Amino acid sequence: MINLKQHYLTLLVRERRYALLGTFLAIVTTFSGIALLAVSGWFISAAAAAGLSTITAHTFNFFTPGAMVRGLSISRTAGRYGERITSHEATFRIIAQLRADLFKFVAAQKWNEQQLNRHQVSSRLLQDIHNIESIYQFAVIPALTALAVSIGYLITLILVLPQLSLMVAPILFAVCILIPWLYSQRVLEPENTQQEQQSLMWMESSTLFNGIRTLTLFRQIEPRGATLQKQSEAMDRWEAKTLNRQQQVLLLSQISLAAMAIISFWQGFIAFNAGQLEGAYIFMLLLLTLGSAEVLAGTCPALASLVLGLRALSRLEAHSSSARQIEDQRLFQNPNKQEMAVHVKQLTYVYPQADKTVLRKLNFKQQGPEWIWLKGPSGCGKSTLLQLLNGDLNPTQGRIEFDGFQPHKVQFMPQRIDILRASLRDNLCLHHPHSDEQLWTALEQVELASWAKHLPHGLDTWLGENEWQPSGGESKRIGLARILLQDPNLILLDEPTAGLDTDLSVTLLQRLADQWKDKLVICSSHECFRKMNQNRSIQL
Repeated sequence: MINLKQHYLTLLVRERRYALLGTFLAIVTTFSGIALLAVSGWFISAAAAAGLSTITAHTFNFFTPGAMVRGLSISRTAGRYGERITSHEATFRIIAQLRADLFKFVAAQKWNEQQLNRHQVSSRLLQDIHNIESIYQFAVIPALTALAVSIGYLITLILVLPQLSLMVAPILFAVCILIPWLYSQRVLEPENTQQEQQSLMWMESSTLFNGIRTLTLFRQIEPRGATLQKQSEAMDRWEAKTLNRQQQVLLLSQISLAAMAIISFWQGFIAFNAGQLEGAYIFMLLLLTLGSAEVLAGTCPALASLVLGLRALSRLEAHSSSARQIEDQRLFQNPNKQEMAVHVKQLTYVYPQADKTVLRKLNFKQQGPEWIWLKGPSGCGKSTLLQLLNGDLNPTQGRIEFDGFQPHKVQFMPQRIDILRASLRDNLCLHHPHSDEQLWTALEQVELASWAKHLPHGLDTWLGENEWQPSGGESKRIGLARILLQDPNLILLDEPTAGLDTDLSVTLLQRLADQWKDKLVICSSHECFRKMNQNRSIQL
């Protein structure tokens, strides 16, 4: 199992040149901004004090402080520009690799059993990926910047007013450590509950809008609408509670920083009266404190982003365990054997968190080449059996043995065909090289050649959402064309002709039967079993 925290750290180290440069420039920019504020305050107050006397007005050095102000302004602007370029470059580089790795990791899991299509799971997954992507930009850089500002501020106080540094140190510890920890406990703990509330509301909304006709017919619109309203009110109350907690903790942080500013101003006046500090330096010290406080105020959100990102990584690792990323339990014997056979022994399957057993001690042995039809009422387990044979699910009990097959020579066509937002060519090839002649031959065999020729750009026409969208029947035939191009030995078809008229269904299946006469085909189809006059079947 992949250690995602270590993997993220590896990506960060790999892009360390941009990441470190972005962090360094962020710190330089912050220091320039704080120093600009402090020097400007000293310059204005010192110039004002010098202007009270004709002698001091002529002797006061206006040029050096003015040069310092201009230099700090330039360094702040240049640093900010450079920090944006480098930190965003580091972020984009990390995200580009991280997204590919995370979705590859997700695709390797047994998500069929986790019901990934459920809104609660999928929305949580996407939110976790977003939180992981935010770690560097919104957690690492602000946290390191706040740490550098705290150290720099303390060193300045030790050099200027050592007694003040002893008073301010506990406040800095509270603002940088204790209050962010309290923030994580008070604000971030309810995060899962809030996510669940939101998912429930969206699921209820989806059910309401998708079933509005049926609900209207049975006069259930008002009760379901009332349920949705109650869930919305509950989520609003929870969000308000979380927001109140957030404001309380942030208010505590602001009070601490205000106390630090008051103490600094008070100690500055004491030092001025004792002759330890010039009057202009009092305002410089106050502005230095206020500028540092503004940076330190972002410590809590930075910690929140870090905690959310680390929790997201932990959740994905937990999904890896719960999804049982184990070796394929199918047994492939004698892959080079000429005779093809599938042997199912005492096969039992129960979906996680479900009481009903879908398949119970199923036994059969089929030798090929041959077409085998799965028979049985809806919900009897035909689709589940095909997914078990394809390795998408692992048996609860029993075993599946193959003779004369290699794993990559087993191909499954599910009921729902996913159309990629890509060209028709890419939708057919699926990253495998095929010539145009092979593509057109496959399209002709599934009665799609004429349709493809009338597309705006032929094989290069983009399909999918917001592009050229195939109908349900056209999508089914694209799925069949994919199987033809992949040329497997064991073909698993789940309702391959659903949505097609009967005559076209029979024509396609007869053509495929001739094409696949040397294959072992296991097919589930309510419509065409009788039309094809087939006797070889498995009753479920």
